[in-house]
Amino acid sequence: MRYFFHICDGPKVFSDEVGNRLSSPEQVIDQAKFLATELSKAGEFCRSNLVFVVDEKGHRIFECPAS
Repeated sequence: MRYFFHICDGPKVFSDEVGNRLSSPEQVIDQAKFLATELSKAGEFCRSNLVFVVDEKGHRIFECPAS
């Protein structure tokens, strides 16, 4: 299944238009946590505060703060 990793930065949402094909919910959660961790390393250059994942059917699967 294809999953889309969107990034919220305050009121702005940066949509993932391509997505990733992953085979398990564990992989989805790991990828979201990894992305949130990497975003938090950018400090003030990236004020993103949330990564959320939507499946190809539009269901919100997981969200993770970038802290």
